[in-house]
Amino acid sequence: METTANIIPEFEKLFRQKLQLNNCKLRKKRQENNYEIITPAKDIFLMYWSEFPEVKLIYQAVGVRTQQTVVYERAIRSHIDFCLNNIKEIMMTIAN
Repeated sequence: METTANIIPEFEKLFRQKLQLNNCKLRKKRQENNYEIITPAKDIFLMYWSEFPEVKLIYQAVGVRTQQTVVYERAIRSHIDFCLNNIKEIMMTIAN
């Protein structure tokens, strides 16, 4: 059965692919399980988890939060949900 150590790289790979659809960049932070997402509008979101797959996303206030920020946030959250559901399906397939 897949371990979390194997699943996280798969999640990261799939998530990077989804973010590219919105021209967003994903940067891994030095602290384990911490990522920075930068949108084309220069908005910054922090994504992290202490126990995967409970992923948290926080907007880092670096400027004025605009309507475009909300659009990016919804898209990022949608990408996270898609990737987590995809990973869960893989885990269930492997378990059966």
